[in-house]
Amino acid sequence: MFSRAALLLTSLCLLVPLLHAREPERSSRPLQAHRRTAPAPSLDGELTDALWKDVPTASEFTDPQTGRLAADPTVARLTYDNESIYVAIECRDSQPEGIVGRELERDSLYRGDRNSEDWIEVAFDPFLSFKENDQARFAVNALGTRSARFGGGRANKAEWSGAWDAAVKRTPTGWSAELRIPWKVLNYPAGQAGQKRDFGLNFTRFQYRTRIRSQWSNTGLQGFSNLIGRWKDVEVPRSAFHPTLSTLPYTLTFGGDGPAVERMGIDARYQATPDLTAVVSANPDFATVENAVQSIGFSRSERFVEERRPFFLEGGDYFRTGQFFSLGPLFYSNRIEKFDVGAKVFGKLSPQDTIGVLLTEDFGNRSDLVARYRRDLSPTAQAGVFMSQKDALAGDHNSVGGAFANNRWGKVGFDSQHFFSGGRVEGEKADGYASSNNFQYFDGNHFTSVQYLTASKDFRDANGLVFFNDFKGFSGYHNWSREWRKGAWRSFNVDFGPQYWWHQDGRPFQRGASLGVNFQTRSDWSLGVNVNHSRFDEQTDRTIGFRLTSGVSNRFKSYGLNFTTGTQGGAPTRFFGPQVSVRMLKRLDVIYQGGIQEQNGWNRQHIATFNYQFSGTRTLGGRVVSQTEPGKAPNTNWYVSYRNAGGAGTELYFLFGDPNAVKFTPRAAVKLVFAR
Repeated sequence: MFSRAALLLTSLCLLVPLLHAREPERSSRPLQAHRRTAPAPSLDGELTDALWKDVPTASEFTDPQTGRLAADPTVARLTYDNESIYVAIECRDSQPEGIVGRELERDSLYRGDRNSEDWIEVAFDPFLSFKENDQARFAVNALGTRSARFGGGRANKAEWSGAWDAAVKRTPTGWSAELRIPWKVLNYPAGQAGQKRDFGLNFTRFQYRTRIRSQWSNTGLQGFSNLIGRWKDVEVPRSAFHPTLSTLPYTLTFGGDGPAVERMGIDARYQATPDLTAVVSANPDFATVENAVQSIGFSRSERFVEERRPFFLEGGDYFRTGQFFSLGPLFYSNRIEKFDVGAKVFGKLSPQDTIGVLLTEDFGNRSDLVARYRRDLSPTAQAGVFMSQKDALAGDHNSVGGAFANNRWGKVGFDSQHFFSGGRVEGEKADGYASSNNFQYFDGNHFTSVQYLTASKDFRDANGLVFFNDFKGFSGYHNWSREWRKGAWRSFNVDFGPQYWWHQDGRPFQRGASLGVNFQTRSDWSLGVNVNHSRFDEQTDRTIGFRLTSGVSNRFKSYGLNFTTGTQGGAPTRFFGPQVSVRMLKRLDVIYQGGIQEQNGWNRQHIATFNYQFSGTRTLGGRVVSQTEPGKAPNTNWYVSYRNAGGAGTELYFLFGDPNAVKFTPRAAVKLVFAR
């Protein structure tokens, strides 16, 4: 059913010579496991405890950009016992007065800009799968603020993400950190007592003063996960894990013009094994979740909006299928706006087999089912199947299913996806197909992709975000980047993307190309230029844009302006996008993002947010969103909130206003979440 071009491309991939890249120096490095014999460290950031004297060291960190040892040495030590893993990292700095720590909020490192302060990180791959979404990462900045990212994604509630500790210490020669990571917070393969296995392992340090990100085991400029280090002969203690059930019941009271309304619900999480999790949510409350705001500007396809609801974030990596640069994400959780009961199971059936199953039920309206299975065939190859189903009483019934596979041989990679859809919408059939076949070439500072895509006119994914259908053709992409360690210029980046698509009946659809160039200076300025010339059906898009930013690596003092002019959708267009992000009074973050577009009238959007961080868990925040569309009256919404959340124990939320309303709603809400 697929076109002959797609079959030819797949055949060529199977016949292509396998190019094997030589590993960068200091890659795939071993570190022998060491069981603690001395007393546990006091965890104060000082590396003077007797424990650290005889522990194996991981040193000689590499700058992947140059392949040379980083000028300022980093030394890491690692040991463990039946309860916890202990990590000590010494970061020497020839100019210790230049060490920077800014973030105060827990887990902030993995939610924002990672280049605005000094930090260190240890990453574990307990399954030795060499897949990014199987790794657990623990990081701490120079202030001692902890951040963690667990394999597969995990909610930011401390009772669910797990309690672990860290402490830092400034020294005359730099700074140092100690971490204590209990085994029970990790996902890892269950084994028999006394059984030894190898873990994937890496240490990373970012030095803000030089903007150098160095690694103990050099994964190269492309960050190939199979080049991480090996923690050898780890004896995983069976007694460290016990199946656990955690519940988070909540009560919510809100009122405005009418009588007060109360509602209750519960979230439950059952950790069946160290690597298999079940989550249930009954009568969930999403009213206190601040959704992302869709930006304005001309677009020929629906825009992607970031998901922020905890139920869908929990284990989200296990359901991720499809690529943004091809067909689009085949599961887009924002399609499920609400439900009464939701359940999901995700994790590992074995070190090579990963599953994710999600079911939601909006009683009397619709039900949704999403499932994904992945088999790891080698450190660089995987294959799997995916399906999604929506059944709604409004006459919308849709099913999508298919398979995906990818592999990388040295510098050459290939990704293939093939999916079919079926069902009916208001009595009309929606039977179709879509596929993508993507060649990739990795070589140092260069990345090249060439892909063939096709989607029939009737292909429909009700729970996904498929950007276009009724097309077939080729897309290309090339990225060239470079960094310099000396001189006025810090880096540059070039992106080039041609597209040649036709409708399924042979009529031209989209053909053209875009080019973007961006420079960064040593003084922290960024200058970008992008040019686009494309023809969609009978319309021509021809634009040129500029972007200037001061403080590009410091979100606490950053100012920027975007400007685009040209023709889009057959009409002249101009777009202005000012941006400001500053920290005041040491703890108050203020961010403004604007958009002003002239195209068949004026469209304006202004978003201002503030956040005052009392501590790592207590914040006072708010947001104002004002938007004016051509020929319509302006809409303005604002809200203020106080939150004591993200730590252990009861959480408290107080909101005045509705974070996601179009216009301001005079409503007050109090929410309590109880950890059980």
